[in-house]
Amino acid sequence: MGNTIIKDSVRREFEDLKRDLNEGSIPKVAAEYKEHLNKMNNLPLNIAVTGHSGSGKSSFVNAFRGVNDDDDGAAKVGTVEGTMKPKAYSHPSFPNMKLWDLPGIGTPKFQATEYLKKVQFEKYDLFIIVISIRLTENDAFLAKEIKRMGRKFYFVCSKMDANMQVEKRKGNFNMQKTLETIRNYYENSLRSAGDFSARVFLISSWEVHMYDFPLLRETMAAELPEHKKNILTLAVHIFSKKELMKKKELMESYIKKVAWVSCVCGAVPVPGLSMACDIVILVDTLKYFCKVFGLDDQSLHFLAAQTGKAFKELKSAIKKTPLGNVIDAELVFSLLTRSSIWVAVSLVELALDFIPIIGSVFGGASSYVITYRFLNSFLDDALEDAQNVLAKFLQ
Repeated sequence: MGNTIIKDSVRREFEDLKRDLNEGSIPKVAAEYKEHLNKMNNLPLNIAVTGHSGSGKSSFVNAFRGVNDDDDGAAKVGTVEGTMKPKAYSHPSFPNMKLWDLPGIGTPKFQATEYLKKVQFEKYDLFIIVISIRLTENDAFLAKEIKRMGRKFYFVCSKMDANMQVEKRKGNFNMQKTLETIRNYYENSLRSAGDFSARVFLISSWEVHMYDFPLLRETMAAELPEHKKNILTLAVHIFSKKELMKKKELMESYIKKVAWVSCVCGAVPVPGLSMACDIVILVDTLKYFCKVFGLDDQSLHFLAAQTGKAFKELKSAIKKTPLGNVIDAELVFSLLTRSSIWVAVSLVELALDFIPIIGSVFGGASSYVITYRFLNSFLDDALEDAQNVLAKFLQ
């Protein structure tokens, strides 16, 4: 009975604070915290996708972003060259990462000798050179020029799903041997045409969980500068437990930063501000976690299309966390009120907010502890649900 009364009291306080936030009467600290956190996550990552016309660049751009070819905002896919100038496509959940669909090299408007200048080479962090049926002189030329200018590049042989269908018609088909034969062909062609060695990643933009697609993304992340690699690690879809653990590690570090922002807000001697900050911070952070671990409708629809699993089947694997699109202040408040510690601390904090120094110290410390513990608990649940989704589509 007593605990119910306490929760009702805190709920009324929460409703007042929510109204104040909507009316703009809570100090700017509560609203501006997001700007501080965004600075941690808004480093740009620009990936150029190039190659000859018809090689599958646009489909690759879509697949890497977790977008189906017929989705809104997808790069246009067709049988003729549709890209007349470099066009940026932002990742739907991490807009600071952009994939640039570049015009095909060797077309009348983009001759090889002027290509890098026309596509503004200097703006990209790395290049993906997409090849399909065969390696061309322009592909080798482009790789040499990119290497000469000191940038990373990766050769990607697309449309492996179609290649495998052809090879399966032959007797004694063995997938691993077939992949090795194809890879050796391209790598030997590179050595002959360009007098240098480079690894070729065999991928399918229609089956991103197969072949070398996961390895490509892992290799790219490992070879990016330290301040850039985290962007790619967070944005990629999960196709291995190793990727999951890397995301978890980054989120553990992120939680500490979020908790410190909560601490700063909690230390401001304004009655109720700490609770208001905590609610706003937690809503945005839980949504961010869901994006990182693919626990949202868009990610699940993409995985369903890629793996042949039903959307509802993948969604059924999520047992502990809500999908990102349903997280709001009401839900977070409901989750918090299940904790008797949070309820008790919130009431003490509200009382001490009127006492200088003591209220600030208690408010800051309690905000840090509550935010830190709550987010780590949610992270554990999100990790478990992501593991369940991974197991479901790998069955």
